[in-house]
Order: sequence, then structure tokens, then C-alpha cells
Amino acid sequence: MKKAVFIRDLQPHQAVQDTFLVRHQARRTGRSGSAYLDLELQDSTGVIPAKLWDCGEAPPDFDADDLVFVTATAEDHLGRLQLRLENIHRSLGGDADLRDYLPASTRDAEEMYAALLDRAGRMNPGPLRQLVQSVLDDPAIASGYKLAPAATTYHHAYLGGLIEHVLSLTGLANRVADHYPSLDRDLVLAGIVLHDLGKIHELSYARGFRYSTRGQLLGHIAIGLEMVWEKMRAIPGFPAGLKDRVTHIILSHHGKLEFGSPKEPMFPEALVVHYVDDLDSKLEAMRAQYAADQEREGDWTTRNRALGRELLKKL
Repeated sequence: MKKAVFIRDLQPHQAVQDTFLVRHQARRTGRSGSAYLDLELQDSTGVIPAKLWDCGEAPPDFDADDLVFVTATAEDHLGRLQLRLENIHRSLGGDADLRDYLPASTRDAEEMYAALLDRAGRMNPGPLRQLVQSVLDDPAIASGYKLAPAATTYHHAYLGGLIEHVLSLTGLANRVADHYPSLDRDLVLAGIVLHDLGKIHELSYARGFRYSTRGQLLGHIAIGLEMVWEKMRAIPGFPAGLKDRVTHIILSHHGKLEFGSPKEPMFPEALVVHYVDDLDSKLEAMRAQYAADQEREGDWTTRNRALGRELLKKL
């Protein structure tokens, strides 16, 4: 079933019959002593609270991250829209388009990936280009690279966010390398393509954006290194010194030990990867905050949790 009703378009008193993604659900007890379900439902345009009153004792047939079909009415509650549910049940969602339920990049993932492949193809012949192309040409990696968010909340937290972030970094890095010709442009590009590779397994994005069990245990740096080293082993005679430099870029791309980097950048190309990564992620976090608070009155946004500050709006 094609989704027809989106949260951003809902109006008070509107009847709703459609599918949503369960972001959170809990059984609670009201003042009268009767049980009710307290939920947050989401689609690609936003999140809305929902209540199913007098739900009885039977457990619901759905959980967080499930698709559900609801019959409901939108209502204004203390100045915020919510859904008063009449019925809710799990939807099989076999033909559901994930992009209807989760935020997604406005850019086409296939086009972005093709642009990244084109840029990798213009690297100088040699082991670095072999490594990057072996990663990008792997169908199992490509499918995740195109779909994964770059983070769960901090920056580029939407489907296609990872490839959009990496493609942005390639443009930034090219400009930096033009300004500093002593840089090894191909080493910087390889570091950019590979630095967040582990996120395709660190994050779970089949329904909501969460960390996988393996992602929680190891993190994307360790997972990414496993993947990169496996590709290096498949390239005959991959230089040991080059392996160490690529490994160091991945290990140091967060910049500081307290930010999760096992090492701090120790040569120019590693420093460039760290700084363009940091710049792009923070500017995207700001862009998203401005978008979320565009209707907010006053000169300041609400506090951005990732950056730890309010942001001054454009005058």
C-alpha cells in the first residue's frame, strides 16, 4: 500500500487511515486506573504522539520499529497535534518504501554514488586506487553505502546521509589540495572514502536509526578497519607503509582521544581528513537545527545537543 497521509500535512479533526513507523511505545495507567498505549509515530516528515485509550490487557501485536496501520483522528492537545487512535495493528509492509517513513536525502543516492565512482576512477593508477575501487565496486558494501545515514542524530542523520557526507568531503578536500599542493591528493581521497566505512554495519537503518549490537560493541572505526584490511589483503603486494598511513587516517579522523580517536592526526593528509570531516558534520548539524526551528520566534534556535549551544539565526 502506497503511503498517502504524511505527518507534516495533518490538520486538527482530520480522519487518518494510514501506515506509520513506531518510534516508541509504552503501556501506561491513566488516572481512572485503565490502561492506555502511549506512542510516538513517525514518517519521513516528522514525529507525532499518539494515544490508544482503554486498550485492555492484551499486549499489542507490534513493537518499536514496526510498521503499523492506524485508524485515528488528529487533535490539538495543549497546542501540539496528536493522534487519538481508534485502532492500531501491525502492518506487514511488504511493499513499503522505507523512504516514506524515515528522513532521507533530497539527492539521488545512485547519482551520488556514480559521482564518487567517477572521482575514484580519476585517482592515479596504483594500490590506493585499487583499494578504493575494490571497496566501492563491492555490491555488498555499495548497497549499504548508498542507504546508510552518517549518524543517528548528530549530522546527516537520514537515509543516504553517508554518501552525501562523503561526496561533500571529496569536494572540500579537492579545494584544500589545490591550496596546499604538497598534499598527497589521492591519500586524502582514500581516507575520505574509507574513514566512515564501518558505519554501514555500525548503524541499523532497516526501520529506525539505532546502533547495531556489533556497532555498540566495536564502533565504526574498528569495523571499518576490518573491512579495509580485508580488501588490502586481496591486493598483491599492497605496501606495508601505505597500509599504516591509511590505517592511521581511519584511526585518527575524530581528531582527539576524548572524541573517540585511538590516535590523533600525525601527518598532513590525516589532519585534512579530520578537519574537513569535522567542518562538514558541524555545518550540517547547524543546517538541520535551523530547519527544525524555522518557525521558532526570536533570534536564537533551541539548544543543539550535539554542538552544546544555541545558534544565532540569520538576520
